Amino acid sequence: VPHPRGRVSALAEALAAKVARGREWSAKLEREMAEEDRTSLRDAAAMVSEVEAAKLKLPKLGKLREWVARAKAWQESARKVQAKQTRGASQKPALSELEAMLAVGLKLPLDVPEAPLLARQVREASDVERCAETLLEAAEEVTKPEPAADADAAAADADA
Repeated sequence: VPHPRGRVSALAEALAAKVARGREWSAKLEREMAEEDRTSLRDAAAMVSEVEAAKLKLPKLGKLREWVARAKAWQESARKVQAKQTRGASQKPALSELEAMLAVGLKLPLDVPEAPLLARQVREASDVERCAETLLEAAEEVTKPEPAADADAAAADADA
C-alpha cells in the first residue's frame, strides 16, 4: 500500500508541472496574439489543439479559438470564390465581390495563406478592368463621327 504522503507528493508534483505548462502556454499565447506579425492560421490552430490536448484552461484560449474559427470560415469562403474562377464564365465572381472578400481577409487577426493569392487576383483583375476601360474609351474616340460629317449628313437629309 503506497504511503499517503508519497501519493500527495506525486500529486503535488503533477499539479506543479501542469501549472508550469499552463504558465508557459499562457505566455506563448500572449506573445503570439500580441505580435505585429500575425500568427499563421495553421500555427494558431495547432496551438489551440495542443492547449486543449494538455487540458489547460487559459484566459486567452477562447479568443484564439474564435480567431481560428473566423479565419477558417473566411478561408473556406475564399476557396469557394477561387473555385468559381476556374469554372465557366457565368460562375466568375465580380471584382467588387473579390475586393470585399479581400478586405475582410486582411482584417483577420491571423495570417491566412489565401489572402496574398486573392490580393494578387484582385490586382490582376483591376489591371484588366483598367485596360478594358482604356480600350473602350479609345474605341469610342475612333468611332465618333466627325462634326463636319454630321453637318454634311444633315444637309444631305434636308435636300432629299
